[in-house]
Amino acid sequence: MDSSCEFTQQTQSMQMRILRAAASLALLMLTAAPYFAQSPASLQAPSADLQKDQQKALNDFSHKVKQYLSMEHGLPAEKMKQTTDVAELTRQRDALRQAVQKARPNAKQGDFFTPEAAAAFRSLLRQTMSGPEGAKIRTSLAHAEPGASLNLKVNAVYPDGDGRPLQSVPPTLLLNLPVLPKGLEYCIAGKTLALRDTSANLVVDLLPNALP
Repeated sequence: MDSSCEFTQQTQSMQMRILRAAASLALLMLTAAPYFAQSPASLQAPSADLQKDQQKALNDFSHKVKQYLSMEHGLPAEKMKQTTDVAELTRQRDALRQAVQKARPNAKQGDFFTPEAAAAFRSLLRQTMSGPEGAKIRTSLAHAEPGASLNLKVNAVYPDGDGRPLQSVPPTLLLNLPVLPKGLEYCIAGKTLALRDTSANLVVDLLPNALP
């Protein structure tokens, strides 16, 4: 066999290998297509066990939270200045809380934790408390210091025992809950879940019997 025929055969063999590789790649892409076609919302769902209406309620909750902060940031008293003076910091916080209270004269329990959102939150917390971390969470809450006051009222000051540090919430308890933006936090008082404005030290809303 002369060199020209041998070269032709090698070229044909290389072309066949390229075609086979291209076919394999195409098959792989077709197989993986359903995964890549998933919407971002489906990949970011807090829990696979949530129903669509519960997920919608959580989305509405997050939207209301953003609206609340936008309202607060528009208040003149919101411009709190950096200070190491405890008395001045208290004065600024009180002024902000009073401004928020005036801006929400008709605030009531359930404005954020609507019946639909309440059901979703309770479902998520029930899953967490019945999971592998449930026993540790109960122990942590039972031994937390200082104990949180049960006397919570919407649009009122969050009772902090005359300036004592607030009861910490186990991070594992909050893993499945909607993430809150800076300026708001979840607090636990007994079985009640509270939404607290950290700048104004205000009870924005509360959910009774949140914990099983």
